[in-house]
Amino acid sequence: MTKSVKSNVALLTEGAVYIQRAKKARREQVEEIKFDDEARRDWLTGFSKRKKVKTEERKTRAIERERQEHLEERRQARKDMRERAAENVKSVRIAMGLAPEDEESEAGPSKAKENKQEQEFSDEEQIATVTITEDFDPSAPTFYSRSTSLSPNAANNLGEGVDEKKVEAKLGSSLLPPSSKRAQKKNSKKKEKETKSMETKAERRRGKELEARKRDKKTSLALEKHGKSRGKIKGREAKGKFKSKTRR
Repeated sequence: MTKSVKSNVALLTEGAVYIQRAKKARREQVEEIKFDDEARRDWLTGFSKRKKVKTEERKTRAIERERQEHLEERRQARKDMRERAAENVKSVRIAMGLAPEDEESEAGPSKAKENKQEQEFSDEEQIATVTITEDFDPSAPTFYSRSTSLSPNAANNLGEGVDEKKVEAKLGSSLLPPSSKRAQKKNSKKKEKETKSMETKAERRRGKELEARKRDKKTSLALEKHGKSRGKIKGREAKGKFKSKTRR
């Protein structure tokens, strides 16, 4: 048998093939795995600990979320309160006859507005003319001033002896806003109730009897007009009439 003859190239490169095989074997070789006993023990025995940590994190996140929601609600409430306050100021200014704040801000702080309104109040005995002057001055402590003036006829009537209190009450009530007018009406009603309550029982009984007699007279007159007769009389009047008949 003849041996296979290798070429010079094969003979020279045969060592390189062995070297490549050795390198490949070293690359594919699995390194030795070493465990940390303490870390392994903590991992195997730390399930409950890790669970507690997770629950605490969830609690803290929930608390922070609630705090942010509360802050947002407070911000919204403050915003709503500011809007309501602006609307109330606007409505009060409109009720008092003042110009809105937007128009005044557009006009500028240097330009002061002056509105004049004249109203006439006539009565059987007198005529009163009221002139309302409104000045807006930011530097002044009061934002508006009102002046009232009477016509010469009204002044003459006052000089002749017309009741001045009625005129003052009429003018003052016309210049007041609607809320204060309602308050005055309530106070007047309370005073009327107090005066009524000061009456004695006998006076109240006498007043009731007078009212009943007036009603009876009205009904009797109405029945006479229609040609009808009244029925039986009931109550204290019937007893009084019966007694008067017996005396006769």
